[in-house]
Amino acid sequence: MLSGMYSRLHREDVLYSKNHHNQMNINWLTLSEAEHQLAPALYSHLADNGSLTRRVRQACGGQFEVKLINHETVQANDQECELLGLLDAAQALSRQVFLCCDQKPLIFARTIIGLIEKNRSLTDRIEKLGGHSLGSVLFRDPLAIKRQMHLAFLSSDHAFFESVDLPESRPDNKLWLRRSLYDYEACELIVYEAFIAFDESLPRVD
Repeated sequence: MLSGMYSRLHREDVLYSKNHHNQMNINWLTLSEAEHQLAPALYSHLADNGSLTRRVRQACGGQFEVKLINHETVQANDQECELLGLLDAAQALSRQVFLCCDQKPLIFARTIIGLIEKNRSLTDRIEKLGGHSLGSVLFRDPLAIKRQMHLAFLSSDHAFFESVDLPESRPDNKLWLRRSLYDYEACELIVYEAFIAFDESLPRVD
């Protein structure tokens, strides 16, 4: 029998799961589609293949912080199950953080990984990250492979953000979201990153 959070599926987790499962009607753009639709500077900013945590840390002129919002047991939505090779409506670990500069959130990030036996070691490590970013793990290990990335432009009141209190981002209340699929230690995980107040005008990190 699986231990830890594999067996701790509380009633409130199940209620949240249903919302997560039904919320994801997002029209994703492939990088090829985005490249043809976006200004070059914006496309280059969003499609950058390096560590976003590192970029934010080095662009921040003040105190950088990874603020943990929560860990949740959720029911993966249909797209996530397909990407992660999970059974329909499978349980997953969701970890949500803000990347902040001087306490101002610049990036909202959510990690989704299936709660299945082969992922147990990695999910345990993710749970223990605390105020450290997942990127600090993935981008230090050459075995971590980013398999694909998609982009979307969402309103801040979209159901994707219903589990988090987003700060006001821009006058139109819309922000870019990207979704990356990683292979790491024979596991698959999804990382979502929403650009709240981190745009192409900020310095690039080579």
